[in-house]
Formats: sequence, structure tokens, C-alpha cells
Amino acid sequence: MSKQFLMQFDSNPRAVLDPDHERTELNYHFPKKLLFAFITSEAIAEFLAKHEHREIGVFECFEGATKIYEVQLENETVTFCQAKIGAAAAVELLDWLLGYGVRQVIAIGSAGVLVDLPENYFLVPIKAIRDEGTSFHYASAGNFISLEGPYLGRVEELMQQNNFKVKEVTTWTTDGFFRETPAKVKQFKELGASCVEMECAALAACANFRQVDFAQILFTADSLSDLEKHEDRGWGRDAHELALQLAAQILAKI
Repeated sequence: MSKQFLMQFDSNPRAVLDPDHERTELNYHFPKKLLFAFITSEAIAEFLAKHEHREIGVFECFEGATKIYEVQLENETVTFCQAKIGAAAAVELLDWLLGYGVRQVIAIGSAGVLVDLPENYFLVPIKAIRDEGTSFHYASAGNFISLEGPYLGRVEELMQQNNFKVKEVTTWTTDGFFRETPAKVKQFKELGASCVEMECAALAACANFRQVDFAQILFTADSLSDLEKHEDRGWGRDAHELALQLAAQILAKI
């Protein structure tokens, strides 16, 4: 075995334990469009209260069950759930959802800014730096994952139609929330990153591997633009409702 075995990518789509291994028992069939939301439970509940919905599945995990909903958006029925934090957990849930019918994904979530950007400002990642481990199980080794393509282009077009400015960015996806050191922030800024989060590169790699459409809309939260001082600001909480509304409007039309 090569000494570089950790960087060797296995392209076999089948695994010893596949995402749909419980298909016979669960018999889930989720709508193809997914709104994958990295937001609070309170914001999830408020969104559901405004839309006709029903529970259509449950993702079981020792930390608790994640409810999967079918939501009516205009004339479209979509899958909706709260996402899990961190690349590994988020992709485990996403890959499972893909196994039961999801084919078009819009993820929403917050990001810390590395440059001078206001809070609750919307960003569209077109490239993600792979400073996490999960994406390497879904794509050959490399520094970046591209999100560009027709699906992202359509998302951007619909954002503009809803009077949202489209700001394309490179995002830094990291596993090390408490290891965003001044040297690393400087390094990834030099690589073109405007923001940092914990899932985008891995989600995009998973979607590419499973040959499904994926885009992510980020809203700005805390700031790491000053290498000597972290600013919590409001952690982007004021953007949760607006991000959900925007993603819902896009999914209804895409």
C-alpha cells in the first residue's frame, strides 16, 4: 500500500454501508428539491408555521432525530430539513437524503467574513477551499471544489429577480472552528477566500459525486477580518428568516 493512501480516492459509488441501506424498511420517497437549512430550530418552526407541510421521514442518530418535511411552496412540493453542523455530519445527512430521491439542493447557512463585509449580507460561493476531510471521500485530492455550472447560474438569476445582489465568493471550508489562527486566516485570504464556514466544500463534493445539482447561499455572521480581534456581531441570526424566504422562492421556480 502506498504511503500516500490517505489521499487516494476510491471512485466506486457503492460502499459496504450505502445511504439507502434501509430502503426496504423505510420506504422513503422524498421530493427531488431540497432546502437544506443551517439555521436554528426556532427559525425552522417559524418557517413551517407559514407553509403547508407534513413530516415524511426521520433521520435517526444517537444525538437525536432529524425530522424531514414535505413543504408546499406555491405549486411545488419540496423536501425541507435542518442541516447538521460540520462537514462530516452534514454530508452524512445529505447523502442519505440523496439516497431517497433528492436531486436538486439549495443549502443556506452562515459564514464568518475574512474581509470587510457587513453582517447579514448574502454571498454565493463559486469555489470552496477543501480544508476539511469529508470531501476527499467524494472527489480526487485537490485544493478546491468548484460550484459553478448551469444550476448555480439559475440560482443567481432567480436571486437577482428577487432583488438580491449576487456577490460571488471563494469560501474556506474548515473542520477546525477553534483553529482559525491568524496565520491561516491570512493564508486563505491570499488564496482568495472572502469567508469561512464548515460544510460547503464537502456538500459540493458529495453532490458532484452523486451527480445532483447543488448550490449554497451564505449569509455573513461573525468577522475575522481583524486578525487580532474576533467580532461575534449577531452571528447572522437576523438573516435566518430572509434566507429561508429567498431559498424557498428560488426552489419554487427553479
